[in-house]
Amino acid sequence: MRSFELLTIVVLASTERQTLKTTIELLLKNCRTEDIKEIIIFLISSDCPSAEIAEIISKDSSFPIPIRCCVQEMPGLSPAVFEIPQHVSSSHFLIIASDLEMNPLSVPAMIETSKQYPDAIVCASKFQEGSRRENYGKLHYFFNRAVNFTVERILNIRGTELITTFQIYPLSLFEKMEFTNPKRTFYEYTIRPLSVGVEYIEIPTDYKKRTEGDSNFNPWRYVKLGVNFISTALHERKRLRQRKN
Repeated sequence: MRSFELLTIVVLASTERQTLKTTIELLLKNCRTEDIKEIIIFLISSDCPSAEIAEIISKDSSFPIPIRCCVQEMPGLSPAVFEIPQHVSSSHFLIIASDLEMNPLSVPAMIETSKQYPDAIVCASKFQEGSRRENYGKLHYFFNRAVNFTVERILNIRGTELITTFQIYPLSLFEKMEFTNPKRTFYEYTIRPLSVGVEYIEIPTDYKKRTEGDSNFNPWRYVKLGVNFISTALHERKRLRQRKN
């Protein structure tokens, strides 16, 4: 059994400025400093709109937790997810976006759950009972639920928020999963562990549509992502069957 020692919080940033600052402030104000090893601001590029404010934040010595910046090698969410563990030396890590769509105030409860179940992946879900969604469109909801339901059935797994990286993840589990496919997607990050029986614990969180920058939701883009997610699930099912044989 693993143990929860310290958590590294990785904050994804690209175009965010004020919401990046607010995300960091909320994390520092509400999390116990003794639980956090450091915060990493993970920038999509060294000259992205978030870079300037990220540098200011990382150089502020008044913060009770070390904060540093890293620049991802390749753009995109999938490369970021698989590059992040290279920068982590704590027992667990959390990935959170800096757009405030997923509520940073959920992180303390996620940490406490992870302490109780250190072998599990702990996710904050906007679809759990007790959660709230503000300005989450009906079409967006339909696409998300349809794809999530399909992947559940393909792999016989359960989870209301499979399309997310807002999770506390044991570093040793990530290393054990052997993500070696160069065409991998960030969906594998969640569904591969679940498909082999890793415990997936969800707690409710609140969602609020981002106020800074453009929304990531586009119907055609979401259809493409959904097809990609389902294809990934089918690939995982085939890989599992081959391993059994």
